[in-house]
Amino acid sequence: MRRLVISAALAAVAALALGAGSAAAGKSCSDRIIDDWYVDNTINGQYSAACYRQALGRVNDQMRIYSNLPDELERGLRVAITRGVLGTKTTITQQSRSTAGHKGSGPIQRVLGELGPDRADSIPIPLMILAGVALLLIAAGAASALVRRLNRGNSP
Repeated sequence: MRRLVISAALAAVAALALGAGSAAAGKSCSDRIIDDWYVDNTINGQYSAACYRQALGRVNDQMRIYSNLPDELERGLRVAITRGVLGTKTTITQQSRSTAGHKGSGPIQRVLGELGPDRADSIPIPLMILAGVALLLIAAGAASALVRRLNRGNSP
């Protein structure tokens, strides 16, 4: 009886392991495109135009606001359509690498790109500078108050 229970448990574990492996192998092409993008924020593989359209349909509002995924998908779709029309093999890797050099890749460039003056809902640069100065003044006042409090505790 005990052997039967152990063998049934092992069979269940093996079935789950095989099921998980086949589920991972059966990813849709839109999942593969999005997984490719998650690696380095560029799409390096070649996919069909239908896959790009399917992936564009899966993009939610947060992805549109906080990432460049929709731009990369649209760029890849244009390349896939061009590749299909011309019948030539154009690699997405070359195009995404050539355009990646023009974009600011550092954190400050990304923040300024998102908040900069090139969008209608952006925060004006002078207002950001004023906010930075105000935060510095608040930090200096807090440090001064802390030093005074520490000095009062040390005086006789």
